[in-house]
Amino acid sequence: MLDTIARPFGLLLMFLYNITHNYLAAIVLFTVIVKLILMPFQMKSKKGMMRQQLLQPEIQEIQKKHAGNQQKQSEEMQRVYREAGVSPMSGCLWSLLPLPVMLALYQAVRKPLTVMMGVPKALLASGGAIYEKLQELGYGVAQLTQSQIGAAEFINSHYAQFAGIDPHLKPMTFTVFGLDLSAIPSWRIWSFDWSSFEKLWPALGLFFIPVLAALFMWLSTKISTALQKKLPGANVEQLEKSSNSLMMIIIGPVMSLWFAFVLPAAMGVYWIVNSVVSIVVDVFLTKLYAKTMLADFAEAEARRKAREAELEAKRAEAERRRAESSELQTDNTSKKKQQNKKKQESAQKALEYQRAMNPEEPAYEPSRVGTRRYARGRGYDPDRYSYNGITGAVEETSSIDEGISQELEEKLRRAAEPAPAQDDDAGNEE
Repeated sequence: MLDTIARPFGLLLMFLYNITHNYLAAIVLFTVIVKLILMPFQMKSKKGMMRQQLLQPEIQEIQKKHAGNQQKQSEEMQRVYREAGVSPMSGCLWSLLPLPVMLALYQAVRKPLTVMMGVPKALLASGGAIYEKLQELGYGVAQLTQSQIGAAEFINSHYAQFAGIDPHLKPMTFTVFGLDLSAIPSWRIWSFDWSSFEKLWPALGLFFIPVLAALFMWLSTKISTALQKKLPGANVEQLEKSSNSLMMIIIGPVMSLWFAFVLPAAMGVYWIVNSVVSIVVDVFLTKLYAKTMLADFAEAEARRKAREAELEAKRAEAERRRAESSELQTDNTSKKKQQNKKKQESAQKALEYQRAMNPEEPAYEPSRVGTRRYARGRGYDPDRYSYNGITGAVEETSSIDEGISQELEEKLRRAAEPAPAQDDDAGNEE
């Protein structure tokens, strides 16, 4: 299955090799061409990531406003992305496209005979013509199940004896500038032969390929972060924190270093060229979209401010209506609330009248009667059989609805006056 997917990439790599007759040049051209093919997807990814960055101020405001409500926060963020025409996953999905390309290239590098040249697998299986010829010439055919690179090199050095077996079979060398790009680099630098440069260079040159792959990957990340900081609406603090994180500084380059040391050197060359081309494309696309993104950023800011003003107006209107509803009695107001309101109004008027008539009299406190201040309990009501604490002044039903009548005020006034002293002589006459 993987060979079928890798076959188109193998054909392209073989075509470039037939033109250049140089495996290193074929790898470089292959990387550039694949990058150009994937350019529309990378442009879409870059544009989506830049638009998401423009929306960051509004997204951060939503996260702060609905910090305790994850569902509301998610709904508001989806609304913002939907109105802006941005998919949160757009940048991530397109960035995964180079992965199958890398796997296909690895398969083409590992199996140059079947994937690049198109040699039938039956010829390499036990009993096949190429299999038998390799065994006859003393090549270890057991390696064919794992990698065809060694067999391709062996066939290239003995091509005269393989030329007539299959028309797809071509002479092919992986050695460029004294470096065998089909070999796996060794990190055991102390085991190299340092006696002469001619003996040292084949191993030392391969050693530098993974090192350069890791270095250019780190450099690509740093340049991409620096470009993002210059965009409008960029959260510089967050970008600096992410660029200085352990993942960006150590894990990413170290993983590239490790893979380049366990795979053929041609894969390390691919990563180096891919990182260099990615840096160039990233700089170009950032400058290309920056001008249009400025207008989009201004539009997004205006839209956000308009929405804030609209929400503020709605909040003010809601406060005004709430204040009016607290003072306005409607048909929906319950009967109990109406009675309580009338009772409070009547009690307030009676209290104001009492204070007006007896300004020097201290306020009456039912719970503080006699020496036992709290003996009567909270349920005690001293005005149960009197009105406002004055015996004989019975509250009339009509006074609740219409306020304190003039007659009731007169009764209260007479009850509050002291009784006139009786003449002794009049008492004796009686």
